[in-house]
Amino acid sequence: MSLIAWILFLFTLGIVNLTVGVRGMRSFLSQETSITTDQSLQSFKSMVRKQMYQAVLQLLILGTMCVLGILGIINGRLSFTGFVLFLLLNVINIFAGKWAKSIEKKTRSLKVEDQNLLVEYKSICRTWVRKPFPDFRH
Repeated sequence: MSLIAWILFLFTLGIVNLTVGVRGMRSFLSQETSITTDQSLQSFKSMVRKQMYQAVLQLLILGTMCVLGILGIINGRLSFTGFVLFLLLNVINIFAGKWAKSIEKKTRSLKVEDQNLLVEYKSICRTWVRKPFPDFRH
């Protein structure tokens, strides 16, 4: 398989992974408009856990794509057309990531009236933003 074919394959995997992640967040938001019970908080934890693992996978996929592209540029194995395509795919990734991040922000700004649930919700949101892997229970 050619270098550009690998880059396109990894780009496609990244878009599929992003789509699955966004679908998971949207599904959660369609079922939960606020965190009102322990059950809704548990659903939130489950969704966040999946999102965090998908983010690590996304970093691996897109990181590999970027490394291949950079090596192709350095070694001269990427033609001018391939270089332009590589840049275009990275621009698409940036905009797709910003779009997904806006949906993520909605899930991190749900209304929580119960103080005990609010403390745990905020802790989960901090973990989601600051750590690569979930460290919350259940």
